[in-house]
Amino acid sequence: MSRVYDPTEAGGRPRPADHSACPPDAGAGSTTPDAAGDPLAIGQAAADWHTRREQGLEPAEEAAFQAWLTADVAHARAWDRLDSRLATLRRLPAAHTAHLRTAPPDFALCSPGAARRSWWTLGGARRAIACVVLLAVAGGGIVWHQASQPVFSQDYVVARGERLEVSLPDASHLTLDADTRIGVALYRDRRTVRLRQGQAMFRVAHDPDRPFGIEAGAARITVIGTRFAVRHPPEGKDAGVVSVAVESGRVRVSRLADAGQAGAGRPSVDLSTGQGVDVSRTGQFGPVANVSSTSIAPWRQGQVRFTSTPLAEAVREFERYAPLGLVIQDPEVAELPIGGSFSVRHPERFIRVLPQVLPVRLQPRADGTTEVVRAY
Repeated sequence: MSRVYDPTEAGGRPRPADHSACPPDAGAGSTTPDAAGDPLAIGQAAADWHTRREQGLEPAEEAAFQAWLTADVAHARAWDRLDSRLATLRRLPAAHTAHLRTAPPDFALCSPGAARRSWWTLGGARRAIACVVLLAVAGGGIVWHQASQPVFSQDYVVARGERLEVSLPDASHLTLDADTRIGVALYRDRRTVRLRQGQAMFRVAHDPDRPFGIEAGAARITVIGTRFAVRHPPEGKDAGVVSVAVESGRVRVSRLADAGQAGAGRPSVDLSTGQGVDVSRTGQFGPVANVSSTSIAPWRQGQVRFTSTPLAEAVREFERYAPLGLVIQDPEVAELPIGGSFSVRHPERFIRVLPQVLPVRLQPRADGTTEVVRAY
């Protein structure tokens, strides 16, 4: 069964920008008689505009910002100073700025009235200067906070026997196979996907300013725009192994930092059209292999393909789509290799062919299941 996901459905609509983090009383940057010419009020308004522009302005809001910016040369100077300081802050190591993201500033201490009252008191001048710096630093913290929040996030769970088509707000498209769990988060500067289990086909919309990254097991796949498949089975002999195959374009497969020392070796592998690679659960890269386009994600056409696959593994794979009712208790039978392509829509044909291609027979059981036993 196949379903189509519409991101405008309930729970999938991108959340609107939240201006609640803006400094109090910064408003739209208008200047009242009390605030006109006040450097602290202007700096506070500049910080508010910077935060709102990072979140995205409507055309009318952008026009209001431009009007504020050109209304007074002091506005333009405050904006340029703030923008320059935030650019400097962004270049600082994360360890030096972590406290800015977790400790919200007290803008009340920097209100025009408070600053004016303390201007001629002991330390008042220092407070005024500190407030200007605080506005720049706090503005940077708010911008960082907003940039760290996704503009769209959604988890998808596909049941056994189903398939899900997902269209994302950035125009990328995902096809999720049965028994798959995945999480998607789109940010202003990047797009991230976490494939927790299962397999998916990705058609990524080209956006060089927002790279698209997938994390699965011990691997990270980074792309700009391409079509590729990722497989991450949760059980069986390949449990935890990540398989990547590129149908068109280029991707970079790297090892996640938390894969541990066991993954020492090549830090990354670049793949182009018609190439694939496996990454072990500890982050070890297998050899880069050539793959035909017809062998990439055959489940999209309702097919499963086996190449010398142990029978028990083949049965487990088939049952991601439909219950077979087969029981295998003999370890030797479980390891018998099977190959070929089979339709997931007709599991009975797979069962019927087993005695024809393997030295086994089908033995009905009282509970309604069928045991696969040796034919001799």
